[in-house]
Amino acid sequence: MFLPQGVISKVVIPMLKDFLVLAGQSIMHRRMRSWLTVIGVFIGITAVVALISIGLGLERTITGQIASVFGVDTFIIMNEDAFGPQAHGPGGAEEYALDLATLRAVEGVKVAAAVRERTAFVQGPPRSDGTPLQGFFPVSGLSPELITEFESFTGELEVQKGGRLFEVGEEAVTVLGSEIANRFQASVGDTVLVAGEGTAELSLTVVGILIPAEEDGGSRGGFAAGMNQGQNQDTIYVPYETMDLLWGPAKDVLITVVRVNPGEDVDEVADRAEEILNARGSEISAVTYTDISEVIGTMTSTISAFLAGIAGISLLVGGVGVMNTMFTSVLERTKEIGVMKAVGAKNGHILTIFLIESGLMGLVGGIVGTLLGLGLSAAASSVIGRLFGVEMAVVASPTLILTTLVCSFGVGAVAGLWPAWRAAQLPVVDALRYE
Repeated sequence: MFLPQGVISKVVIPMLKDFLVLAGQSIMHRRMRSWLTVIGVFIGITAVVALISIGLGLERTITGQIASVFGVDTFIIMNEDAFGPQAHGPGGAEEYALDLATLRAVEGVKVAAAVRERTAFVQGPPRSDGTPLQGFFPVSGLSPELITEFESFTGELEVQKGGRLFEVGEEAVTVLGSEIANRFQASVGDTVLVAGEGTAELSLTVVGILIPAEEDGGSRGGFAAGMNQGQNQDTIYVPYETMDLLWGPAKDVLITVVRVNPGEDVDEVADRAEEILNARGSEISAVTYTDISEVIGTMTSTISAFLAGIAGISLLVGGVGVMNTMFTSVLERTKEIGVMKAVGAKNGHILTIFLIESGLMGLVGGIVGTLLGLGLSAAASSVIGRLFGVEMAVVASPTLILTTLVCSFGVGAVAGLWPAWRAAQLPVVDALRYE
């Protein structure tokens, strides 16, 4: 049944205004007790808002970092178990077989680049005493397109003065990590011998030596951020095609990066490439920005919800405080309730007045708690950003704020429901006689 517009504007709205005035006067009359009750509410709201805001900020920061590396037109190919329970090894990376030519021929693919890695017997150039250093060292094969087309993925690679990176079409060349170059006492123009599978071996000319990360101010990002750290300083980098000459068709690919043609749907191309490569026995998964964003969103949302649920316990305690305050208020105002009923107030009116009063206390706690929670989130984001060297996003979502205020009013109203019902059920005569 719908009320006529005139009834709403002439009766309902003025009545609600009167109820709000009565509830507000009651709260202000018991100012100290009301504020102590509000404190219990806003502590819980502060914790919930801060944790959710930090979680949203973390999700936005991570997805922003991934977007800067990926772009909306790029996807990566990894071992199908890379994100599963079987993943192990450094960074969880698993090798897989890949026919790069087949991938590049997939409809919609603009450019594809891959990374392979093997351990090989390497002999350096003769040192000052005339003897070469030799031993087993990691050899990493990089597609030149990885450097020229995916700089956001590799970061800015820099070589020492007089050197360069290898180019498309080159095979018998190498770029040395700074540590292995020092151990070999090698410089640009020297030759190193790399032995592959069986009798395959190649003499590779050193065309560049990478600058150590500590000397370039830590400017590298993406894949390059790890190229000169730890064991990677001992790595010999060669063109991807050179790995084919030494070890044959690729069965040891670590990761592949693919960019699609303009206008193509990256998810459709990724699915197409995955289907074609798996049909050829590659056992891979194509991962797009959307896939990673969904995984990150699910993880951060789950963690935030879990932490917010724990913090919500304090909000429950605050609700109990509202209930206790409202019971006390009902006892103190029993005679006043009797007077209101005697002059015509119905049970529903009494119930509404007390529900509005408890809801207002919850709402005030929600306003204060939201402001404090957002401030705490900004402070925590600043600290996290400084510790990990990232620009942490601070999220003050209008949806979060509105939902928090509505929920805080609801918590207060629900907490005051039982006391309000008790007040509404008081007999008029008993209420008037109450001292």
